[in-house]
Amino acid sequence: MQKTILLVDDKKLLRDTLIDYLGNDKFRFIEAETGEKGLDLFRENAKEIDVVLLDENLPGIDGIKTLQLMTRINQSIPVIALTGELTIEIRNAFIKAGAFDVQAKSAIYEKLLPSLEAALEGEKSGTDSSDENIDFVKMAEDLKNDGRWEESALYLREAGMEQKALGKRDKAVEFFEEAITRYKRAGRTTKAKEVEKLLDEIS
Repeated sequence: MQKTILLVDDKKLLRDTLIDYLGNDKFRFIEAETGEKGLDLFRENAKEIDVVLLDENLPGIDGIKTLQLMTRINQSIPVIALTGELTIEIRNAFIKAGAFDVQAKSAIYEKLLPSLEAALEGEKSGTDSSDENIDFVKMAEDLKNDGRWEESALYLREAGMEQKALGKRDKAVEFFEEAITRYKRAGRTTKAKEVEKLLDEIS
Protein backbone atom coordinates (compact mmCIF):
# COMPACT_ATOMS: atom_id res chain seq x y z
CA MET A 1 0.00 0.00 0.00
CA GLN A 2 1.35 3.41 -0.98
CA LYS A 3 2.25 5.91 1.72
CA THR A 4 1.44 9.58 1.18
CA ILE A 5 4.16 12.21 1.48
CA LEU A 6 3.47 15.94 1.60
CA LEU A 7 6.56 17.50 -0.02
CA VAL A 8 6.98 21.21 0.72
CA ASP A 9 9.84 22.89 -1.16
CA ASP A 10 9.89 25.98 -3.35
CA LYS A 11 12.32 24.45 -5.88
CA LYS A 12 10.50 22.30 -8.44
CA LEU A 13 13.75 20.69 -9.54
CA LEU A 14 14.40 19.38 -6.02
CA ARG A 15 10.81 18.17 -5.68
CA ASP A 16 11.04 16.34 -9.01
CA THR A 17 14.43 14.85 -8.10
CA LEU A 18 13.18 13.63 -4.72
CA ILE A 19 10.07 12.12 -6.28
CA ASP A 20 12.21 10.31 -8.86
CA TYR A 21 14.58 9.13 -6.15
CA LEU A 22 11.93 7.88 -3.74
CA GLY A 23 9.80 6.44 -6.53
CA ASN A 24 6.07 6.26 -7.15
CA ASP A 25 5.74 2.58 -6.30
CA LYS A 26 5.92 3.04 -2.53
CA PHE A 27 4.83 6.65 -2.23
CA ARG A 28 2.14 9.04 -3.43
CA PHE A 29 3.17 12.69 -3.38
CA ILE A 30 1.30 15.88 -2.62
CA GLU A 31 3.40 18.92 -3.59
CA ALA A 32 3.51 22.47 -2.26
CA GLU A 33 5.91 25.28 -3.13
CA THR A 34 5.27 27.53 -0.11
CA GLY A 35 4.63 27.12 3.59
CA GLU A 36 1.17 28.61 3.22
CA LYS A 37 0.21 26.15 0.48
CA GLY A 38 1.74 23.34 2.48
CA LEU A 39 -0.40 24.23 5.47
CA ASP A 40 -3.56 24.31 3.36
CA LEU A 41 -2.79 20.87 1.90
CA PHE A 42 -1.79 19.53 5.32
CA ARG A 43 -5.11 20.65 6.77
CA GLU A 44 -7.16 19.31 3.85
CA ASN A 45 -5.36 15.95 3.66
CA ALA A 46 -4.39 15.29 7.29
CA LYS A 47 -6.16 11.92 7.32
CA GLU A 48 -4.19 10.72 4.28
CA ILE A 49 -0.71 12.14 4.89
CA ASP A 50 1.75 9.72 6.44
CA VAL A 51 4.83 11.96 6.58
CA VAL A 52 5.90 15.48 5.61
CA LEU A 53 9.18 16.52 3.96
CA LEU A 54 9.57 20.21 4.76
CA ASP A 55 12.19 22.65 3.45
CA GLU A 56 13.62 25.18 5.88
CA ASN A 57 14.11 28.09 3.48
CA LEU A 58 10.69 28.86 2.01
CA PRO A 59 9.22 32.08 0.60
CA GLY A 60 6.65 33.64 2.92
CA ILE A 61 6.53 31.76 6.20
CA ASP A 62 9.66 29.68 6.68
CA GLY A 63 9.89 25.97 7.41
CA ILE A 64 10.18 26.30 11.19
CA LYS A 65 7.07 28.49 11.44
CA THR A 66 5.24 26.16 9.02
CA LEU A 67 6.11 23.21 11.25
CA GLN A 68 4.90 25.02 14.36
CA LEU A 69 1.55 25.64 12.67
CA MET A 70 1.35 22.07 11.37
CA THR A 71 1.76 20.68 14.89
CA ARG A 72 -1.20 22.79 16.00
CA ILE A 73 -3.30 21.07 13.35
CA ASN A 74 -2.02 17.52 13.89
CA GLN A 75 0.92 16.46 16.07
CA SER A 76 0.82 12.80 15.09
CA ILE A 77 2.14 13.19 11.51
CA PRO A 78 5.96 13.00 11.48
CA VAL A 79 7.80 15.84 9.78
CA ILE A 80 11.33 15.50 8.38
CA ALA A 81 12.95 18.89 7.87
CA LEU A 82 15.36 19.56 5.00
CA THR A 83 17.92 22.36 5.04
CA GLY A 84 20.62 23.52 2.67
CA GLU A 85 22.71 24.99 5.47
CA LEU A 86 22.65 22.78 8.54
CA THR A 87 23.59 24.53 11.78
CA ILE A 88 23.00 23.56 15.38
CA GLU A 89 20.62 26.51 15.73
CA ILE A 90 18.50 25.39 12.76
CA ARG A 91 18.56 21.77 13.88
CA ASN A 92 17.55 22.59 17.45
CA ALA A 93 14.84 25.01 16.31
CA PHE A 94 13.25 22.30 14.16
CA ILE A 95 13.49 19.66 16.90
CA LYS A 96 12.01 22.07 19.43
CA ALA A 97 9.15 22.78 17.00
CA GLY A 98 8.42 19.07 16.78
CA ALA A 99 10.39 17.71 13.79
CA PHE A 100 10.98 13.97 13.69
CA ASP A 101 14.37 14.51 12.05
CA VAL A 102 16.46 17.19 10.34
CA GLN A 103 18.42 16.35 7.19
CA ALA A 104 21.15 18.28 5.40
CA LYS A 105 20.18 18.41 1.73
CA SER A 106 23.74 17.49 0.81
CA ALA A 107 23.24 14.07 2.42
CA ILE A 108 19.57 13.29 1.83
CA TYR A 109 20.25 10.73 -0.88
CA GLU A 110 22.17 8.68 1.68
CA LYS A 111 20.13 9.33 4.80
CA LEU A 112 16.57 10.18 3.82
CA LEU A 113 15.24 6.67 3.22
CA PRO A 114 16.26 5.28 6.65
CA SER A 115 14.73 8.33 8.32
CA LEU A 116 11.54 8.01 6.26
CA GLU A 117 11.23 4.33 7.12
CA ALA A 118 11.74 5.03 10.84
CA ALA A 119 9.08 7.76 10.76
CA LEU A 120 6.60 5.54 8.92
CA GLU A 121 7.20 2.67 11.31
CA GLY A 122 6.41 4.91 14.26
CA GLU A 123 9.87 4.80 15.78
CA LYS A 124 10.78 7.43 18.31
CA SER A 125 12.99 10.14 16.89
CA GLY A 126 16.59 9.89 17.97
CA THR A 127 17.18 13.60 17.43
CA ASP A 128 16.04 15.14 20.70
CA SER A 129 18.78 17.74 20.95
CA SER A 130 16.76 20.71 22.19
CA ASP A 131 18.17 20.55 25.72
CA GLU A 132 20.22 23.66 26.44
CA ASN A 133 22.79 21.49 28.25
CA ILE A 134 23.29 19.24 25.25
CA ASP A 135 26.33 16.94 25.29
CA PHE A 136 27.89 17.88 21.94
CA VAL A 137 30.36 14.99 21.97
CA LYS A 138 27.68 12.38 22.67
CA MET A 139 25.47 13.82 19.91
CA ALA A 140 28.44 13.75 17.53
CA GLU A 141 29.15 10.11 18.29
CA ASP A 142 25.51 9.08 18.00
CA LEU A 143 25.28 10.77 14.61
CA LYS A 144 28.55 9.24 13.45
CA ASN A 145 27.27 5.81 14.42
CA ASP A 146 24.26 6.49 12.17
CA GLY A 147 26.61 7.39 9.33
CA ARG A 148 25.62 11.06 9.48
CA TRP A 149 29.11 12.50 9.11
CA GLU A 150 28.25 16.12 8.34
CA GLU A 151 25.95 16.50 11.32
CA SER A 152 28.45 14.69 13.52
CA ALA A 153 31.16 17.15 12.44
CA LEU A 154 28.81 20.04 13.19
CA TYR A 155 28.49 18.97 16.84
CA LEU A 156 32.23 18.31 17.19
CA ARG A 157 32.91 21.82 15.90
CA GLU A 158 30.57 23.15 18.57
CA ALA A 159 32.32 21.00 21.21
CA GLY A 160 35.63 22.52 20.08
CA MET A 161 34.21 26.03 20.38
CA GLU A 162 33.00 25.21 23.88
CA GLN A 163 36.43 23.90 24.95
CA LYS A 164 38.12 26.92 23.39
CA ALA A 165 35.88 29.22 25.42
CA LEU A 166 36.80 27.29 28.57
CA GLY A 167 40.49 27.74 27.80
CA LYS A 168 41.06 24.02 27.18
CA ARG A 169 43.20 24.36 24.07
CA ASP A 170 44.29 20.72 23.68
CA LYS A 171 40.74 19.43 23.86
CA ALA A 172 39.56 22.10 21.43
CA VAL A 173 42.30 21.08 18.96
CA GLU A 174 41.26 17.42 19.29
CA PHE A 175 37.60 18.19 18.53
CA PHE A 176 38.42 20.58 15.67
CA GLU A 177 40.75 18.06 14.01
CA GLU A 178 38.15 15.30 14.20
CA ALA A 179 35.46 17.69 12.91
CA ILE A 180 37.68 18.44 9.88
CA THR A 181 38.11 14.71 9.23
CA ARG A 182 34.36 14.09 9.38
CA TYR A 183 33.49 17.07 7.19
CA LYS A 184 35.93 15.75 4.57
CA ARG A 185 34.40 12.29 4.90
CA ALA A 186 31.03 13.91 4.13
CA GLY A 187 32.50 15.69 1.10
CA ARG A 188 32.04 19.11 2.72
CA THR A 189 35.47 20.61 2.03
CA THR A 190 34.28 24.22 2.47
CA LYS A 191 33.03 23.40 5.97
CA ALA A 192 36.32 21.61 6.71
CA LYS A 193 38.25 24.74 5.70
CA GLU A 194 36.12 26.85 8.06
CA VAL A 195 37.14 24.61 10.96
CA GLU A 196 40.79 24.67 9.79
CA LYS A 197 40.68 28.47 10.23
CA LEU A 198 39.42 27.99 13.79
CA LEU A 199 42.23 25.52 14.38
CA ASP A 200 44.82 28.01 13.03
CA GLU A 201 43.56 30.63 15.48
CA ILE A 202 44.51 28.50 18.49
CA SER A 203 47.61 26.76 17.08
